[in-house]
Amino acid sequence: MRESSLQVTPSSYTVAQYCDQIDGGTVVVNREYQRSPKVWPAAARSYLIDTILNGYPIPKLSLYQKTDLRSRRTIYEIVDGQQRTEAIQDFFTDRLRLTGKSEYAGSRLSQLDEDVQQRFLSYQLSVDIFSSATDSDIRQVFRRMNSYNVPLNRQEKRHATHQGPFKWFIVEMSELYAQALKDMGVFNESQLSRMNDARLLTDLCFTFTHGLRSQSEAALDDYYDQREEDFAEETEMRARISTIFDVILGWPDLHRGPLMTAYNFFSLGVAVAHRIMPAEALQATYAVAEPLDLQEEFVLPNLGSLAVALDDPADFPQFSDFIAASRAATNRLGPRQVRHRWLSRALEPRLIVEATTAA
Repeated sequence: MRESSLQVTPSSYTVAQYCDQIDGGTVVVNREYQRSPKVWPAAARSYLIDTILNGYPIPKLSLYQKTDLRSRRTIYEIVDGQQRTEAIQDFFTDRLRLTGKSEYAGSRLSQLDEDVQQRFLSYQLSVDIFSSATDSDIRQVFRRMNSYNVPLNRQEKRHATHQGPFKWFIVEMSELYAQALKDMGVFNESQLSRMNDARLLTDLCFTFTHGLRSQSEAALDDYYDQREEDFAEETEMRARISTIFDVILGWPDLHRGPLMTAYNFFSLGVAVAHRIMPAEALQATYAVAEPLDLQEEFVLPNLGSLAVALDDPADFPQFSDFIAASRAATNRLGPRQVRHRWLSRALEPRLIVEATTAA
């Protein structure tokens, strides 16, 4: 195996410098290095620009330094980052109007306040410059980088391969509620970094659409596929998820307790949203005739009793079904149905301890 002569030089450009070099023909696109034929939709392009405007880091760009023999000029071919480059350049030249939920939505660069424009133009892009390289060297760079990457889980793969409105809705919801999920004890930081929150939010949307099912990654893949062009349920799902968090965040005594495991939070969230905004897909599991005004004088003691029962199961034989459904095969249909019925009853204006004891 021959020894590579490849040299990698870390560098940086401001956005203004980088775009000027593109305009001057110093930085150029080589389509052979484009690893995906898909063109980023407006939501993805706007999200990248919003990331820059808010000062967050974006992935490094990679440039291949070559000499053009005809012009005898040094040029830099974009090896990795062509979609990012095109979005940045289009915003720089006012061809891109931001969309989505950003505070800058609806604006082109020239329409932003001067301090915001300056922030964009002076943003530092991190770049790796490859020199003294062959095509084989460049190929090896990416093969070796990919060999050390942690394999993507199914939720990460969905967000890597989809660019439709549902994906961007889940991105927005994750940004809104990730910290709340951590504060309540549903996920830790490591789990959030692997998109467990996005997986939970996706499962909630799927359940409000299709009803309770066993956990299925393939079914969630299909849910994304079917909403790649249009997400007609966005208004409904936004209201349901907002309701879940508004309500459960208002019950701090339950936070970091046994009802805040991911599977129990899922079941509690489904029950809360169904009782307040009845979902047709859930009526077969627990029929709700009309919206319920949750009364904390009943709800909190009921949920507190279920939480204590999970910690001390021997003292609460009347809750044995709920306890069993919170322990084994927690994401299968049967346990989900049992938890949903118990948690739905716990939200009603009666004390479940008295009701179950009487029964």
